[in-house]
Amino acid sequence: MNRIKTISMFFAVISCIWMPLFGQNGYNAKIKNGVHEIQIDGKSVGKTFEGFGALSAGASSRLLYDYPEPYRSDILDYLFKPNFGANLHHLKVEIGGDINSTDGSEPSHAITQFEFNNPIPGYFNRGYEWWLMVEAKKRNPDIILEGLQWGAPGWIGNGQFFSKDNAELVAAWIKGMKRYHNLDIDYVGICNERIYDVPYIKLLRKVLDRNGLQDVKIDAGDLWEPENKWKIADDIIGDEELRDAVDVINAHTTELFNHFVTANTRLANKPIWNGEAHPYGGDWYAASNWARYNRAYNHGGITKIIAWSLITSYHDFLWVPNSGIMKANTPWSGCYEVQPPIWVIAHTNQFARPGWKYLKSGCKSFSMEGNINEGFSVSTLKSPDNSNYTIIIETMDAKLPQTLSFIISDELSKKDLSLWRSVFNQEEFVRLEDIAFKDGLFSISVVPNAIYSITTTTGQKKGIASTIIPKPENFPFPYSDGFEKNELHSPGTFFSDQHGTFEVVERPDKHGNCLNQVAIKQGICWRRDYQFPQTIIGDINWKDYQISVDFMLPDSGSVQICGRTNKFSGNSQPFTAYIFEIQYDGAWSVKVGNKILASGKYKSIQGKWHSAFLIMIGEDITAKIDIKILANVKDSSIKNGCIALGTGWNPAYFDNLEIK
Repeated sequence: MNRIKTISMFFAVISCIWMPLFGQNGYNAKIKNGVHEIQIDGKSVGKTFEGFGALSAGASSRLLYDYPEPYRSDILDYLFKPNFGANLHHLKVEIGGDINSTDGSEPSHAITQFEFNNPIPGYFNRGYEWWLMVEAKKRNPDIILEGLQWGAPGWIGNGQFFSKDNAELVAAWIKGMKRYHNLDIDYVGICNERIYDVPYIKLLRKVLDRNGLQDVKIDAGDLWEPENKWKIADDIIGDEELRDAVDVINAHTTELFNHFVTANTRLANKPIWNGEAHPYGGDWYAASNWARYNRAYNHGGITKIIAWSLITSYHDFLWVPNSGIMKANTPWSGCYEVQPPIWVIAHTNQFARPGWKYLKSGCKSFSMEGNINEGFSVSTLKSPDNSNYTIIIETMDAKLPQTLSFIISDELSKKDLSLWRSVFNQEEFVRLEDIAFKDGLFSISVVPNAIYSITTTTGQKKGIASTIIPKPENFPFPYSDGFEKNELHSPGTFFSDQHGTFEVVERPDKHGNCLNQVAIKQGICWRRDYQFPQTIIGDINWKDYQISVDFMLPDSGSVQICGRTNKFSGNSQPFTAYIFEIQYDGAWSVKVGNKILASGKYKSIQGKWHSAFLIMIGEDITAKIDIKILANVKDSSIKNGCIALGTGWNPAYFDNLEIK
């Protein structure tokens, strides 16, 4: 059965089952003289609000790390700084496994068992997720941090993801984040969109406890398929040990089903999260989806939304374009985009904090003529000490203006209320005239396709960066890099690993730095078994150019220099390209895809530095090592593309890259 049909059938079933039972907070408040009358009772305390957050994974934040200052700090302020931009409450990151996890791969802190047994600070400086968490925490010390795996290094559990090795790997990552970066990880998941293993969850809890990580909570589920979305709740109901091990249950993309949940999900008596929402895109349509997430509590008792991705900081030509709430994927220019989702998220996150309580009487969804897809919603939250409260109104599916009258109970503050509004494709986060109380009442008229925040709190702000955003520029050409400016164990500037891990290290001959591919075994992959490690750089529109790079194979294995690399997809063969492949014994070939255009044998290159050249001019393709031309062939099947460096499952060093 295809996915669309499965989703449609599932939605039909749950709608029939849950619409009659839905009335925790209910539809359609009292209507009097055409006015929706809502009585907000400060004693009608519901669940705890746990915040809106975002997910950095699948290499979605890769290029942000390379942004120059002050632009990088400005971007981070829009994401994390309280009362400035999105004010995100939760940051969930990938625990890297050296495998492609959507738009690239992220490195592990223990690529081999030797590294696991002999950790050093540099291993925990790999990649950028640790840096991102440090920067988020610097701006908001109260931000909640979570880690989740997509895959794992190849040495884990003899290829078995759900193993003691992997549980120990996760515990080591959490301890390393604390030891080397002073980061306290609050939650850890099991595996992204992979059917979990119940014994492994129990084992992970024991391993965490044995390592002194009793305060780290387990967030379980992370499934998206309709038939399995809330399976974790079913398992918890019948297993006391599992129930004790799991602190939170989550499913992905609950928005596809208007955030309805199953009976067992409610009966499990655990916090319920949307662990990976997909509002996709930085435009107003994505922003309107963010506004609708305020319905999640009304419909399913969902108290946290975490969306992928945090930011679109990867190339436009990769697999899932423009997934983030901001866009910043040209670090060579410094250009970035502050997009509408930032301000729609601010309507919730700047006006309520994790730990506030939903007020059931003030959380309602209004349907027009019984159609839940034509309506609007109201969400009300109060601070734990009753000193403040906020009402959020979103009208993204309303067809006509509405008037709402609020009656506020004596338990809540009678302070005058500030009013903020965003309107689809018209205005972003604008403060309107304050609302004055009269006899505990106030009314407001709202327009369709808008979101409003009404609050007793103060301090909200539509932040403006201290510097002007630069204009976008194409990737610099010609381009060269000797890796001398990079920190050790960091990624090469502007390089985006697609599989395996390439990191900057000291050259074996001590003559400066170089780029080293360090994964020596195929990892436990997520959904795509890429054939070999590769990392990309450059512009997809490049046509005629020469690549030159020094390389060294210390032992066996191979290197690949790829030009006109394009047609990236989610398949196991990630791209098409002209590939100049060189084996340690001197055997070489020039291929287009899997088609061999030329091949031969050069002298053994093992253990010595050599230079490789790949030249593409029109249909003329030339390959040479050092000064010797090995092939000059004609092929017209690929017209343009960026470059890639690749290897087999072996260490390989690269230096002095030049593209001209």
